[in-house]
Amino acid sequence: MLPRLLADVPLSGWAIVFCAAVRAAALSACALALGAGVDALAAGADPRVWWAAALGALVVAACAAAAEALVPARARPAIEAEWRQKVARRALADPLDGAEPAGVRVDRATGEVERYAHYRADFLGPLVAGAVVPAVVLVVLGAGVSWPLAGGLAVLVALAPVLIAGFLARFRASSGRYRRVAAGLAGLFLESMRARETLRLLDATAERRAALVRRSGALRGEVMALLRRNQLVILVTDAIFGVLALSAVGCAGAWGVASGALSLGQAAALLVIAGLLREPVDRLGRSFYVGLAGRAAGERIRGALATPQDPAGEPAPSAGAARRADAGAVDGEAASDALLTLSGAVVERGGVRVVDQAELAIPARGLTALVGESGAGKSTLALALAGLVPSRGIRIGSEHASAEGLRASVAYIPQRPVLVPGTVRENLQLARPGAGDGRMWAALAAAGLDASELSGGLGTPVGEHARGVSGGQAQRIAIARAVLTERPVLVADEPTAHLDPAASRVVVDTLRRLAGDRAVILVTHRPDEAQRADRVARVAGGRIVAVVGAEERA
Repeated sequence: MLPRLLADVPLSGWAIVFCAAVRAAALSACALALGAGVDALAAGADPRVWWAAALGALVVAACAAAAEALVPARARPAIEAEWRQKVARRALADPLDGAEPAGVRVDRATGEVERYAHYRADFLGPLVAGAVVPAVVLVVLGAGVSWPLAGGLAVLVALAPVLIAGFLARFRASSGRYRRVAAGLAGLFLESMRARETLRLLDATAERRAALVRRSGALRGEVMALLRRNQLVILVTDAIFGVLALSAVGCAGAWGVASGALSLGQAAALLVIAGLLREPVDRLGRSFYVGLAGRAAGERIRGALATPQDPAGEPAPSAGAARRADAGAVDGEAASDALLTLSGAVVERGGVRVVDQAELAIPARGLTALVGESGAGKSTLALALAGLVPSRGIRIGSEHASAEGLRASVAYIPQRPVLVPGTVRENLQLARPGAGDGRMWAALAAAGLDASELSGGLGTPVGEHARGVSGGQAQRIAIARAVLTERPVLVADEPTAHLDPAASRVVVDTLRRLAGDRAVILVTHRPDEAQRADRVARVAGGRIVAVVGAEERA
């Protein structure tokens, strides 16, 4: 445990340790100089040199303390941004069928990352410093006053971590209850926001409000319980260790003066230095919850990041695999012009095999339609081709494809276009950050969206559920976004399902044009749309049962 803890201490934490050690040494030296000044004054000597030394040491201690307080505030945002980016990157790369509730993912990317950042920036460095400071003080005390006395106090100081660790272990389970209740509330609120229109239509808003109130009340109870336990830890550790430390130091000082082993000034310095020996309790007792919650959050974050992403375990294709297959098709160098190949493809969702031993070759050019009854596996196959659900038996060119490789080669367009609140420009730049206006207009033109249809141009505002534009316009913005990725394959999963006939024709016309220089896969229930494809693959029972070309349908 200790090696892992020390490995987790960031560079800023070691800076805190260094500053704390300098502060402790300077304050101890200041106390000893003041004590020497008192002795000099009592002996009728000039104490000014000791006062000057004490002042100099105090200035050094103040500078070190200021730096010690400044470092965590500067380091915390950087640590939080680093880990939030890691969690977000992993969440975006995970399969869509993950069993983990959305609320847990949201809490991990927000609350847990924040707690872990506090733990690393505000707790670990001070924790190590809390162990270093008494050691520094005892070394100064031994060198300046008495080594036997310093050794006796060291035994007393060693009791502090044992005491704190006992309380941390005792309250670990209760902290876990708080986290579970908080994650549950976050998940319920998220799902309520997603389904708010459906809840209104079903007149179920009152029941959902009541559920949110119950969860909020449970969370409030856990928060108050945590606060009570926190105060109990502070009270007990401060009282026991404070009384023990001050009593021991007071008795040692009185005995030393009475026996002549200590001067009056040294005894006074010893009482002042005793305050520094309480630093482990002062630090840990007041921040034990930060340590408890932050360490647990870090374990969960690391566990989630360490979970294998691609259960199929197939090797990723090399970076140029799709381009080589594409080039072979154009130049005629390959025996087959297949860019994507399903060779006994298998896809399981929720433990059920939805696609089973599917066989299909998708050429580098042209429009391929996937048709079949509802539940046949068409949409699951589309998600697998896009690398969004785990699969086996898919190749890019001649190489087995991992989920990462598929996502790098395939642009996916869902039934309902997903537009984030902002502008058309901001939505397009999700696919190509930094893309210029000319490039974005070219993509919109390729998607069949004319500038006259966007009242505000690229600055046209759009909202959640594509508010601000029509359904057909939103779908073409989604297609333009896919075009901007410049990926050689485009998969459209029933893109016309929620459009009127006129808008549907425009979208299919667009996909038909785009198929001239890339592979386009269209999932559809509409026979008239399938008739416009170069080839039609029928899906039934999770298998490709027939593939018909345009010539055979003529």
